[in-house]
Amino acid sequence: MKPIESNARLNRRLFWLLAAAAAVVMLLFNCLTPFVADDFTFTFSYRTGERLTGLWDVLQSQTYHYMTWSGRFLIKSLDQWFTIQPKLLFNVCNTLVYVGLALVVYLAAKGRRAPADPQLLLFIFLSFWMVSPVFGQTNLWMCGSFNYLWASFFCLAAALPFALQLHHPLQPRRWLAPACFLAGLVGGWSSENTSSGLLVLMVLVLCWQLFRERKAPLWMFTGLVGGLLGFALLILAPGNYQRQDAAPDPRGLVTILATRFLTALNMLWDYGLPLLLIFAVLFWLLWLQKPAPQALFLPLALFAAGLGANFAMVLSPVYYERSTHGVFVFLTAACAAALAGLDRSHLRSVLGGTAAGLALVACFQLVWAGYDIASFWMMHRTRAAEFASLKDQGQTQVVSYSIECYTRWCAGYGLPDLRTDPEDWICSDMARYYGFESLVADEAHTYPFPGRTNNALETGLPEES
Repeated sequence: MKPIESNARLNRRLFWLLAAAAAVVMLLFNCLTPFVADDFTFTFSYRTGERLTGLWDVLQSQTYHYMTWSGRFLIKSLDQWFTIQPKLLFNVCNTLVYVGLALVVYLAAKGRRAPADPQLLLFIFLSFWMVSPVFGQTNLWMCGSFNYLWASFFCLAAALPFALQLHHPLQPRRWLAPACFLAGLVGGWSSENTSSGLLVLMVLVLCWQLFRERKAPLWMFTGLVGGLLGFALLILAPGNYQRQDAAPDPRGLVTILATRFLTALNMLWDYGLPLLLIFAVLFWLLWLQKPAPQALFLPLALFAAGLGANFAMVLSPVYYERSTHGVFVFLTAACAAALAGLDRSHLRSVLGGTAAGLALVACFQLVWAGYDIASFWMMHRTRAAEFASLKDQGQTQVVSYSIECYTRWCAGYGLPDLRTDPEDWICSDMARYYGFESLVADEAHTYPFPGRTNNALETGLPEES
């Protein structure tokens, strides 16, 4: 018994050491991430155009936004509220949500009663880090973090009881039904495609429960009802349809849907292929071991949720790379569930070697990302100091420069910075934020990064669109 207990203790220590290391890295990267793009916009009220000063301003702003632009009332209210708080508060909270999402995915895949499995947690963190095409946009950029990282956390947290039910039936508790309703409401009201994946998972697990047991606990029904209600509040927001009417698509319905389907398929192929292949191999190995039916059903249900989240984008006119966040979280959970269900006693050398190799690659990427993020932060800090000096001198119309970064782990990657047109939204919003009448760029600045290039080196000027 002593060797077994010693090994279990070591695994627990490695597990929490890994979680702590991820938290330290994310906290550092968050602290080195400045306001970018929409962050400047979100410091002002959508209703009045004035700078936000408190929670009441935020609620008024988002009520107006809900009626005229988007249904993500909860997510964007959080976003606007955090823009008027000390940035350190967001840095800490965002770090906790990032690590919390990994732990929720771990619990969904492994269950509550299983011993600590640091290898499984490592896989989850590596997937989050290596698969995302725009990691900085979805995990470090304040606006993007709320819309994607936090939304994924809310959806996976709402899905967690359903996944745990497949491991071991949950004990009946009076508070479980209202808690699941509230979690479902928040998850369903978070993000159009990630919330779609949540509903797919809830429906599949509920159907499985009814098929196997001929009955289901009350909390499963209240959770689903909450999810459906939240999703209705998200999708039926008047602002969604005002925005749609403002930009009609002249093409036929079949052409529109076919084009969007292929766009979603290409997004899955271009960025999700590693997870698809990993899932196929792991699930095949799991199938060969002939586990209990629910051990096969859970990864399939999570995989279906990922596909549901991806192809829900058929209903959106645009599929941004950052919108894949929830898709890949569900696919990561599916792979993790298949890996957790495997008897790995005969695969230790293969899996251990693979994990070591991927961890080594991730270490190289961390160095590149850290250099890029820190350099981007330093240039923003230098430019902000220049703006403060010009404001003190009484300057109102400022010509400056845009800042270009290099890697997908930096929050500024793929996002707009200052441009040449003072009427461009990013220029006007940054001008308001810094207290100028107008603010434009006439050149782009970057920093040395051996072996890499970016738009600033290729064009020398910020993009116009």
